[in-house]
Amino acid sequence: MKKQVRPSYQRAAFFVVLLSVIYAVIGNTFFQLAYRYSAAIDEAYIVFAITSAVYALPVILCFRRKYWYFALFIPVIWVPMLMITGYLMGAVFPLPEDDYGAGMLLLFIHGLNLAAVILGVALGLTVNAAIAAWRKFSRVQKG
Repeated sequence: MKKQVRPSYQRAAFFVVLLSVIYAVIGNTFFQLAYRYSAAIDEAYIVFAITSAVYALPVILCFRRKYWYFALFIPVIWVPMLMITGYLMGAVFPLPEDDYGAGMLLLFIHGLNLAAVILGVALGLTVNAAIAAWRKFSRVQKG
């Protein structure tokens, strides 16, 4: 790999891992909130819409350039990060072992969060593509 290409490659890879960890922590925090407070589960779809938009913002800001496709790895790396952060949060905030409803809640919340991550990445990449197309179209019109 060329020396001048390496920093932007490493930067893009770093942002993929960082965003995956942040999204996993958000998902596990929402699971803990939904487990302890039923009001959080009543508004789950509003949280889904908000988190999808919030997840799109870093993708729009960090993946505009050459390595835009790295953002597609965020949902893939999010899964192991979800397991690691879930284990750590479970050690800090333990749940009772005999509560089987927590497993169903876990599947619902993390399924919803995975959909929000995928939608956020897709939305962010779509906005970036629209911005790039607009800039290119503007240059063609002026030149």
